[in-house]
Parts: sequence; C-alpha cells; structure tokens
Amino acid sequence: MKKFSTNLEILLVTDSNYLKRDWCEIKAGKNGKALSQKEQLIKLCWNGMLTEMIPEICKMPEGYKPLTLWEINESGNLLDLRYGDIDVEMNDEWSINPYVYLTFAVQN
Repeated sequence: MKKFSTNLEILLVTDSNYLKRDWCEIKAGKNGKALSQKEQLIKLCWNGMLTEMIPEICKMPEGYKPLTLWEINESGNLLDLRYGDIDVEMNDEWSINPYVYLTFAVQN
C-alpha cells in the first residue's frame, strides 16, 4: 500500500503592509545589529508564529496532524514556506512560487 504525505506551500509577500507590522520585539544579536524586516519575518515563521499571525492560512481540517515547517526559500520579495507531515522534498514542478514555476515553463 502506497503511503501519502500532506504538503502545504505558502507564499508570503514580504513587502505587504500587513507583514510589516511589529509582531513582537526581536532583540539585536550579539554583534549589535538589528534584524531587517525580512529577517524578522523569517525568524517568526521558524518560531511557529505564522499560525498566530495568519490563523486562517494554517487551519487544518479535522483529523489531520499539524504540519511542520521544513523549508523557507527566499526569492525576490517572496518567502516560500514549505510545510509537511514528514520531511520529503516537494515536487518543484507543482510549486506555486512564480520564480520556480517559470523555470519549468521555459523548459517545456
């Protein structure tokens, strides 16, 4: 019997006004440099705060296990968040990221 895994891909536009809000205070690192807005957003996503920031996006149907964030890809002004129930490489051919999608469209 073939096992199925659940994958979820979320694109965040880092330049949107909604994501530029101050979600929490992130202290400067050891070297005294403050994090940029994009770096703060990435750190919030790794810390699991996306469900707090945008709960409608991460709502899973009843009976499904919560998904784990496995990968964040930066491309242009987008953050490509890849969630899954197990760590498997997602098929980029079916990605919703336009930068990834266009590379496959040119090859065809």
